[in-house]
Amino acid sequence: MLNIPQEDQAILDEHIREASRILRKYTEPEKLKDFETIEAEARKLVIEEVAPFVGEFFFQKEEKKHQESNEG
Repeated sequence: MLNIPQEDQAILDEHIREASRILRKYTEPEKLKDFETIEAEARKLVIEEVAPFVGEFFFQKEEKKHQESNEG
């Protein structure tokens, strides 16, 4: 991964913090009791909620780039 400029990192951090707040709000209280259960739930949510969105976004960007290179 390339280095993220400080300005973009601050934006990313803000959005991750907000996404985390929303995910925590809808997480069952018993899964927030200790570090182990929090870590397991956080990993599960990233895999189930965040990764598919990021993967789809990356895929769409690559598809668009590929189409543009074929047209030009």
